[in-house]
Amino acid sequence: MNPIELDALSDALLARVRRKKGHPFNPDRMTRNLKSTREQLVEAVNRLTQLGYSLKIDGKGRIIFRSAPDSFLPAEIANGLKTVFVGRRVEAYRSIQSTNLIAHRLAMSGAPEGTLVIAESQTRGRGRMGRSWHSPHGVGLYCSLVLNPRIPPTMAPGISLMTAVVLAETIKEYGKIDVKIKWPNDVLIKGIKAAGILTELSAEIGRINYVVVGVGVNINHGRGDFPRELKKQASSIRIGLGKKVNRVEFVQRFLTAFETAYVLFKKNGLAAMRERILLHSSLLKTTVNLKMGRKTITGTVVDIDDMGHLVVETKNGLQIFSAGEVTSHHNR
Repeated sequence: MNPIELDALSDALLARVRRKKGHPFNPDRMTRNLKSTREQLVEAVNRLTQLGYSLKIDGKGRIIFRSAPDSFLPAEIANGLKTVFVGRRVEAYRSIQSTNLIAHRLAMSGAPEGTLVIAESQTRGRGRMGRSWHSPHGVGLYCSLVLNPRIPPTMAPGISLMTAVVLAETIKEYGKIDVKIKWPNDVLIKGIKAAGILTELSAEIGRINYVVVGVGVNINHGRGDFPRELKKQASSIRIGLGKKVNRVEFVQRFLTAFETAYVLFKKNGLAAMRERILLHSSLLKTTVNLKMGRKTITGTVVDIDDMGHLVVETKNGLQIFSAGEVTSHHNR
């Protein structure tokens, strides 16, 4: 079999045996159902084992499915995913420079809306302001979504806040944990950064060509997974909860919630989720320094409006900001 045929047979075999965990499947019946030979079936079992699936062929040649890996394989993400279009096309990588870079290429070539680019690790993960995102193998979520919203370009920055709310709420599903959003695109656990969002778009006057939403989440990182310079500046869901979580399940929950929020956002903007934004905001009613280029403004955050702008009471009165680097005084 060539690699494409082997992958197709492996996927078909997996779809059948995972329905009954621990059940022994008759190989002769399986070869008939899958229109393969016994040798090809063994080859498919070996292929799945290499990918991290736990399968066994017993003394009678019967195939037994035991468990699936917590890996970002397209078959695992698709298994039980409750979305209509988000995550229905998956481009998965073991290691990649940046998921956002691949997502841009796919978007320019006409990839369908909701296409997911996901990796087990990144060598050049990207954050805001040209920063890097530390992306060690097998512990985090590093992904990008291709979107084609028919909205004015002025609405696009709201996608970052919408995504941050979805991430915060997904994290809170796993237990009692202090999760907040730091405007415009960070998620904090106990006041320390655990997730970031990088939203990039291609647009013309009055029209968006596409949007790429990059998401980095520290899921199962332990303290030892961070380099020395990040140990006090970064946290993870595992550190916050005191236990590991299943990463495949997390991405499925996130994608499902994201799709619901995104459909609503395209209709109503941020207005429909403004209460949720304010509920999770780490900056509301705090004094902040907001840096824009060489200029720094100090004031108290009094609101986040329907466009996702930060409303700050300064010595010169109320001022509204659509972007900037924020430092909260109580986190300094």
